[in-house]
Amino acid sequence: MVREDHLITETTASERRQATEHGDGPLLIVGAPGTGKTELLAGRLSHLVAAGTRPEEVLVIASGRTTAGRLRERCEALLEGSFEELWIGSWDAIGERILREYSEEAGLDPFFDVLGRAERLAMLLDRLDQLPLRRHEIRGNPAGLLARLLARIDALKAERVGPTTLSERAQAADAEDEAGREAQQR
Repeated sequence: MVREDHLITETTASERRQATEHGDGPLLIVGAPGTGKTELLAGRLSHLVAAGTRPEEVLVIASGRTTAGRLRERCEALLEGSFEELWIGSWDAIGERILREYSEEAGLDPFFDVLGRAERLAMLLDRLDQLPLRRHEIRGNPAGLLARLLARIDALKAERVGPTTLSERAQAADAEDEAGREAQQR
């Protein structure tokens, strides 16, 4: 587990209490599955609420939607009294929620839609003839190629690599033969 810049390799009861009672400012908790992160974060939120913080003023980000759901359930069970809405979710769910709440400020249509992997693949398949895929070899059903391209795009987005950086990387790489140069262009 990590508390601020302090690495905790084996958590003791006092270290868990210290993380739960951490003062002002951000707190990052990481650990392997089953190490008690959910219980610790739920206890932390409960501690903050008991100290006078409104639950809807605390942002709790979990690693995934399933984990966020379990964390939300645990927090709701620990919290007494009423609260408007908890800010507990995965990175993508919190990001979507912020964009929905502030869509006008972000310059977005308030009724925008977030597409999942299957919807994005279906959209690409519907527009296959419009895609610049001349460098890609499509054998049979193009769904496999498009799914791999979407996975690559998602990985690049997670690494914060945009099209300009990707193009610069391809140009900087040395290809020794025609096949290597073609792979760089792809």
